[in-house]
Amino acid sequence: MKGTRVISAGLLAMLALSACGKQEAVTNVAPQSKDDEFAKQKVTLKLFSHSAGINTEQDVNDLILKPIQAKYPNISVELITGKKLEELPAAGEIPDLLFTSNYYMIDPLELGLASDLRDSIKTLGLDLNKFEPQTVKVIQNFGKNGEIYGVPFSMNYGIMAYNKDIFDKFGVEYPKDNMTWNQVIELSKRVTRLDADAQYVGIDPGPALALSRAYSLPLLDAKQEKAALTTDGFQKVFQQAKQIFDIPGIVDPNKKYSYGVGFFLKDKKLAMYPYWLSAFASSLSAADQPGKLFNWDMVTYPQYDDRPGIGREVDFHLMMIPSASKNKEAAYRVIEVLASEEAQKTMNKGARMTALKDPNLRKQFASDMKVFEGKNLDGIFKVNPAPLPPASKYDVKIYGFLNDALKSVIVDGTDINTALRTANEKADKLIQEMNGK
Repeated sequence: MKGTRVISAGLLAMLALSACGKQEAVTNVAPQSKDDEFAKQKVTLKLFSHSAGINTEQDVNDLILKPIQAKYPNISVELITGKKLEELPAAGEIPDLLFTSNYYMIDPLELGLASDLRDSIKTLGLDLNKFEPQTVKVIQNFGKNGEIYGVPFSMNYGIMAYNKDIFDKFGVEYPKDNMTWNQVIELSKRVTRLDADAQYVGIDPGPALALSRAYSLPLLDAKQEKAALTTDGFQKVFQQAKQIFDIPGIVDPNKKYSYGVGFFLKDKKLAMYPYWLSAFASSLSAADQPGKLFNWDMVTYPQYDDRPGIGREVDFHLMMIPSASKNKEAAYRVIEVLASEEAQKTMNKGARMTALKDPNLRKQFASDMKVFEGKNLDGIFKVNPAPLPPASKYDVKIYGFLNDALKSVIVDGTDINTALRTANEKADKLIQEMNGK
């Protein structure tokens, strides 16, 4: 009996150990995490770029796919092309991700192509304080009840690029940082020349929008919801613009007065070009071929005499998720990755500047781009972006009226008061029509 008991006890002990082992084995099998489950799902996100500079498959690959697939190889991205933003709802083609600029952010909001991201920001643990404060403030201004409709993606600054070869050709000193528009105009007079049947243009200042933003001029009298284009501020901007275009040779015999980045980079006949940094960097990369580029550099964006230290307006690109997206979970994860410090650092070394406020990152901007080697990148930050005026759903069309007014002054010789009054009347009519009055 004693032997039996001993054997039974031994068996019991073995069984107990075996049971424990099985129990431990079961216990040690970790349940699948939400990330593991998500990683098994193949997801294709539809992306739409609304004036955000993501226009090609190469843009998508470099800016979106590379950082995303390093963490989520199951996510692919399809760029929607050939349609305007306002055409998407009717076509039933709702993007999962929408990239735009703060200037055009009002458009997806008006079309219902936005959603409040506050809950997902909290879930993801995304700290908005790490971004440039002005970007977050602008986004918050669009939320009437505290909604957050977007997350910053990249920053943009105004610069003035210049062609050293043209200045050398005519023996004129180069532009410097912190020049005023009046100083730039005087410089432009000295390099706007006809030489050997080739017309060299001193400067293309850009559209009325570019010239007006340093003053943060509102387009509307918000209380009365009427246009405000005849103010002293717009008068001053148009007077400054007229001084530029009155320089002989700026307007050609065919009344051409707007030249663009192609005239600067390809024709090489434009001496100075105030422009957006990100757009210039992209164009520069495309032109960076042996024998194609010339001796160039850049300085701070020109300032008004009475607005020292103020350049172009706050401008940045941001990420939004339409409320009708069918893949919100994946879209949230894309935002999480693209807003991460790692992805922002990598992007910042290329042609897109980080939206993070870390000043040390600024020193690394474009460090992987040979075309920027030895260039005056520090000059970008010697002026501060101008605060933005309140946005409205009328802005884009009203700026069209302002551009028409500027053209009438430059090409047709219309006086400034008449041109602005006409634009103001068109804007008031637009406001009434859009409000069904």
